Amino acid sequence: MEVHLNTVKSFFENNSIDENILVSIVCPIQKINFKSILNLVQKRSDIFFFGEKPSEETTILGIDAVYDIAIDGNDRVTQTADLVSKVEKNFINNWEQFNLSLPLFLGGMKFSVDESNMLWKGFSDSDWFIPKILFVKSKDGYFLMYNFWGSSFYDGSYKTELQKGYDLFNTFDENRIDQKSNRIISTNKDDIEEKVSWNEKVNLTLKKIESGEVKKIVLSRQIKFELEKTGNMSCIMEKLAERYPKCYMFAYRKNGSIFFGASPEKLAKISDGWIEADALAGSISRSKDHAEDEDLAQKLLSSEKNLEEQQVVVSFIVNSFSKFCDEIIYEEKPIIRKLPNIQHLWTPIRAKLNSPKSIFAILEEIHPTPAICGVPWTNALYSIKEMENHSRGLFSGMIGWFNFNNEGEFAVAIRSALMKEKTVYAFAGCGIVKGSDPDNEFEESELKLKPILSLFENETIYQS
Repeated sequence: MEVHLNTVKSFFENNSIDENILVSIVCPIQKINFKSILNLVQKRSDIFFFGEKPSEETTILGIDAVYDIAIDGNDRVTQTADLVSKVEKNFINNWEQFNLSLPLFLGGMKFSVDESNMLWKGFSDSDWFIPKILFVKSKDGYFLMYNFWGSSFYDGSYKTELQKGYDLFNTFDENRIDQKSNRIISTNKDDIEEKVSWNEKVNLTLKKIESGEVKKIVLSRQIKFELEKTGNMSCIMEKLAERYPKCYMFAYRKNGSIFFGASPEKLAKISDGWIEADALAGSISRSKDHAEDEDLAQKLLSSEKNLEEQQVVVSFIVNSFSKFCDEIIYEEKPIIRKLPNIQHLWTPIRAKLNSPKSIFAILEEIHPTPAICGVPWTNALYSIKEMENHSRGLFSGMIGWFNFNNEGEFAVAIRSALMKEKTVYAFAGCGIVKGSDPDNEFEESELKLKPILSLFENETIYQS
């Protein structure tokens, strides 16, 4: 604790800081027990954001908010960017001592403007916050970040946040709920009406495609289930990390709702003047048998329907990148991305930014992609809102972080669910194109629901 106090005091003594300046101070620390801290934080009412990419050895956990952006409406991107810009003008930090790419704003943006839907009322259309306390694990080590306004130093209140961070770091909470016995006690997943409704929507979409109104629409399902007890996030994140180490784990709590999941799809990673994205479309099941599993992969690689769907997504991303990039690097033919329960066509895309461009100017160009909405975008979005009986909210929106150094990383918020105490709403979507079969698409959506359902049911998840 004394080390942290001295670090803050030294920073203020060596810098000119007034009470209206946002201050961010990073301290290196010893190994962090994220599961214990997450378990403690879930028991309280604080806003929190947990993110993890196990394959890259990165984890973040932001707690409480020193600054919050919550914007609703069609102008959400512009208004968010304006508020971010205002804070940036009054920001000072000690990050340069560690040469790290650190998160500052955490949060997400909904798939589309959500007109006061009750299920998602806990989150705004554009919802970001700067945490008071941020725990970070990277390949460079473990760090604890404190964010506060300059005024808190002069009145001494910053010591409360330092103590809070210190206590969280040093307290070990073994009282974790045993999720092995936390089963689903009721669900609408197997309702016949749900399957009938799905088939009707797919057939209507196929008619729209045949008429030339659209080329593709991504339809989604929402299923609801009740648990024996509230899901414990530290256990849920642990299970997801074990099963999907190459995916983006996330859990974002605000106003009593927790949006969580394990997304395989990178919307954008912006760093060192480069941007990366995943084109991920077309999917097929896995098999326990290696030979059969490879046969399934080859079937996917030779499927005209799936290859065309993948190419649409690749073209969209490349065309979007061309507006602000000089050099765009990707392979013409997709490769296979294998997850424990499903495999996808995958094209990693990387490009060199040709000029400074704000994070939100970039995000506005690349989201939503045809992989989560359709083609053409306007007609597809209108059809989605017309046909789907549920609001997507943050599902198929974006989730991630950014800072003032034009760095950020965002996942497409799929393979996800919303938890409100013991009630969970899980989501899955499928791209409907010419030649799609309603029954096959329904089975695909079942595969995509498994990452969430398997957390609470004894379902088999094939391991690659």
